Amino acid sequence: MSWRPASHADEERLVAFLCRDEARCAGASARVKAGERGCTAYVDETAGAIRGALVATTAGLVLPVLPEGAGDRAGLAGLLGDLRMPVHSIGGPEASVAAVESAMPVAPATRIEYRLMKLPRTAWAGPAVHASAAAAATGVRVRRSARGDAALLFPLQRAYELEEVVLDTALFSDAACLKLLRQGLRQEIVFHAARDGRPLAKAGTNARGYGVDQIGGVFTVPSERGKGIARIVMAALLEAIFADKPVACLFVKNGNGPAIALYERLGFVTLGGYVISYYGV
Repeated sequence: MSWRPASHADEERLVAFLCRDEARCAGASARVKAGERGCTAYVDETAGAIRGALVATTAGLVLPVLPEGAGDRAGLAGLLGDLRMPVHSIGGPEASVAAVESAMPVAPATRIEYRLMKLPRTAWAGPAVHASAAAAATGVRVRRSARGDAALLFPLQRAYELEEVVLDTALFSDAACLKLLRQGLRQEIVFHAARDGRPLAKAGTNARGYGVDQIGGVFTVPSERGKGIARIVMAALLEAIFADKPVACLFVKNGNGPAIALYERLGFVTLGGYVISYYGV
């Protein structure tokens, strides 16, 4: 095995490799597809065949795609040691993350486990979901969010990050949160629900791959939970996704029973475990 930076000549084979099971690596494939600035793709090649891939960002995020198993631990360790930035976090399917963790010189400071879920367009019961959800959320209007909605949606984004994302609230930044929200409104598909002009819930994509869109940032204000609002926002988002892509995926914390139940009612099925490991946090 031999890890090296992917070249332009590798593009076709790399894309084919990522798309073999893209719902498991949408974060990596979306970055490769977009040619995202600050990202480098690496491939593990044996006898002309790509057996593994890894996308690393200058911010220290590592996204491994290792479907053939752990691979060469020494080779992974060498690759990680050669990265331009220290590893801040590793995200991906459980086995892939575990393989990279084993090649790191220290254990992660925090390790969060999720359930990875997938919904194909062919299994989507859109009209039925819309009807049942609309009946449960009288007076709520759902629409696609626009770039100019950043100020309107900022309270939702802020609450979502503090509840679901930030590990140390002392490190939270309103400015960084708003910047991320504006970026998402420019690049992703986002929907929100409001009553009397007050935003109550939101959901959007956070990675748009070749044939798979990954959903994230699903959030409902606590006082409105259990009323079906997240269902109508997700239904609108999924309709938009399936107009362009055949598959949607997401990952949800293992302990979030209400969210898992919602996704299962929408038709999502579990693919396996997903892990994000944090170093130095």
